Amino acid sequence: MSNTGLLICASQCWPDETNTAAASFDQLLANQILQRNGWRGRLLLALVYWRWGRALLRGVLQCSLPGILSHYQWRKQHIAARLRRQIAQHGVRQLLIIGAGFDALGAKFSSEFSHLQVIEIDRPATMDIKQQVLQQLNALQPNLCLKAADLACCSVAELLAEEPAFSTSRSTLVLAEGVLMYLTQPAINTLLLQLRQIMDAPLQLVATQMQLNLQGKPRFIQQSWLTDLALAISSEPFVSGVSPQGLASWLASVGFTLQQLVAAAQPGNTDPCPGELLFYANVEPTDN
Repeated sequence: MSNTGLLICASQCWPDETNTAAASFDQLLANQILQRNGWRGRLLLALVYWRWGRALLRGVLQCSLPGILSHYQWRKQHIAARLRRQIAQHGVRQLLIIGAGFDALGAKFSSEFSHLQVIEIDRPATMDIKQQVLQQLNALQPNLCLKAADLACCSVAELLAEEPAFSTSRSTLVLAEGVLMYLTQPAINTLLLQLRQIMDAPLQLVATQMQLNLQGKPRFIQQSWLTDLALAISSEPFVSGVSPQGLASWLASVGFTLQQLVAAAQPGNTDPCPGELLFYANVEPTDN
């Protein structure tokens, strides 16, 4: 599992010292995932549940990328609200999660909306661990499909054509959270073009992508050299990005229409670590 993925898991099981309620499903899932991810996962878990360990993690992150754990929560809050609204009010019947990782959203939504077909795609090692944990938690719903595949080695069109759970005639929402920045721009364009071309029903996209700075490099605004070094050592550098001004034209070039770029600065709900753009787009079947 990537170091970024482990850090996101750690942010999910970070204890709320002001709330003594039972652990949430997100916390339970993240806890079990970290336990199954070798010494790195177990070390992070130990630090998260130890008061001085949390202080140490906060200090390291404050020096390298201030606000990143809160940014993950900000991002997930917006995404969950958007998905719930589109499913409950706008007829979305299929949720396709690209690079699902160990996030709990697909499992929770498959349980909450019985009419919704959820399909998650990620690498085999990730899906194997996730399936084990969901089975242990009795959270593997009939309408949740975990698809093990490396999209660097196969096309999404071929992959979905072979998956009985997927239907091109269902109104579909595609979620690509925290994944596009690790793909080259040609690979992203191919992915989105294939998704648009195979669908016979309305298609929506909820995605994030790194913002390009003035030098044309994809990065968080507060990103320090320590973060650059950590990403390089982990072999997880950001390889693509987009400027806010160029987002709409780029999406149009692959057949999508930008609906909203979520503002980083919002009254009472500002992104604690800006630089990763969160946006919503769509394409109608008549555009195919």
